[in-house]
Amino acid sequence: MIILKFNLIFLFLLVSQEVYWSHLNYEQWNLLIQISLLGQSSKVISRFIKTTPKTAWYNRQKLMQSKQLENTQLKFKKLNGQIQIDETFIKEIHKGNFKDKFDKRKTHLDPFSTNSKCCIQMAVDTNNNIFVQSTNTKRLQKQWIIENMNTKLINKNSIIISDMQPLYLLVAKQTSSTLYATKTRTNPDASYRKLNKISKLQASLKESLIHYHGLGFTNIQNYLNLWKWKYQHKGLTPNQQATVLYFNI
Repeated sequence: MIILKFNLIFLFLLVSQEVYWSHLNYEQWNLLIQISLLGQSSKVISRFIKTTPKTAWYNRQKLMQSKQLENTQLKFKKLNGQIQIDETFIKEIHKGNFKDKFDKRKTHLDPFSTNSKCCIQMAVDTNNNIFVQSTNTKRLQKQWIIENMNTKLINKNSIIISDMQPLYLLVAKQTSSTLYATKTRTNPDASYRKLNKISKLQASLKESLIHYHGLGFTNIQNYLNLWKWKYQHKGLTPNQQATVLYFNI
């Protein structure tokens, strides 16, 4: 009896706070996580877990904002060794007409724009540590590089492999690293061989995000974290992934 009580207390502590304080049971959360990892909509989720679409959407947002996904960026101390760096672009979908002229979602959009590309910065090192983050801008900017691609992220005296993006010279300078840049347009085959890891990650990311609708700059990073978590646990079955994500192991 004492052992049973101990196991129940341990289970209570193991479940994340975001997931625990909800009206869904474990079976419903298991289905919600699995279907979310497959990129299905809230309407599809609601049919499987037998709730309203609003409830399904609300609980999926709790999943997307959970500490389990947020902490995917904290799985390594620093990128080191040979580091492949590249940016990619995804399409943001901005719903609504932004009647409030001070709405912060308008700051980097053209007037009357409903769709805009968003720059995503990615990097991967020798140990397959992955860095993926939204810049919340249409293109890669110097200020973003100064604040994010520095010695807090990249170990000094590393080897950085990139394309001919001029801003990557600044990354190498900030981290006292050696930069090997390749011309992707004139020699695409050689470029792919040098940037093979980052190219595969970009393809995987876009394939994953294509299923989702309504990506705005306020929640893009949540979807990036979900993709990264799924990629890091791709050796598990969908049911195992849901169990690990639910119990925050």
